[in-house]
Amino acid sequence: MPGGNTALSSAQTQAAKAGSDKDETYKTDRTGQYVSKDVQVTGYEDGSERPTRPKFDAADAISTMSVPIEPPCDPNVSDCSGQGPYYPPAPPTMTPVSSIGIGHTTTSKGFIYDLKVIKGSSSSINTGDLPGYYKIGVDLNKGAGGKYIYLCFTRDPSKVIGSSSWVGDGLHGRNVPVEDIIIKRQTVGGGFGGWPGPHAPPIETKDGLGFHQPDLNDGAGGKYIYAYQDKDSYVHPSTVYEVGVIYGSSSAIQPPQNSGWRRIEGDLNDGAGGDYIYFVVKE
Repeated sequence: MPGGNTALSSAQTQAAKAGSDKDETYKTDRTGQYVSKDVQVTGYEDGSERPTRPKFDAADAISTMSVPIEPPCDPNVSDCSGQGPYYPPAPPTMTPVSSIGIGHTTTSKGFIYDLKVIKGSSSSINTGDLPGYYKIGVDLNKGAGGKYIYLCFTRDPSKVIGSSSWVGDGLHGRNVPVEDIIIKRQTVGGGFGGWPGPHAPPIETKDGLGFHQPDLNDGAGGKYIYAYQDKDSYVHPSTVYEVGVIYGSSSAIQPPQNSGWRRIEGDLNDGAGGDYIYFVVKE
């Protein structure tokens, strides 16, 4: 296969597991799902298919439970003194790490006007190159090695910056709030050759080359993952007030019920091992 190593050598593994790496989960993982940030999958800059890692899904264990589900007992027609009905466990939930209480201004309507991604070799990376933007503190490569990648947002339309191809447009530019997030995944890289909708610009990153669309699995292998922010109010009439991230060991993980949060479909670690990670929005 082209590219770099997808696993640590025996000597590297022992050295890493004895060290002070903050990714503690991988040190006791025997499946290879969790790896240290020392693991960087490189050599696939041509967009060729990358190797994948195994991934345990706690949702599968729940779905294979064979305990029968009995209908609710009606005391008017039967004796309900016995054991009550069994219901399968509810999906795991997590309160999102989110934008709540962050970034409001005296002129802001509270909407999210733009989303960006920052990435680097340290969890301490910040939004210094994106004034007016705020970082959500969950690594989108959590548990999967690769780059440290974080979602950022701004509520101030005057601070929105990005590619000249869209940021000044009156239908989906800086003055139009975000209505939804769209995730696209593919086995080969290079982007999708176009937006998924007429008013859905990419969620970009900024580096020495300027603004461009990042792969959210950068350095971790697996699927090539690209994110877009849909600003089409005709398709999505509910404007996004908050944005966040949830993660865990189950593909069924959801934000708490009746909390107003909605999960965006598309595991951001697809094919790369690590945790199941999802964007969430509140409208």
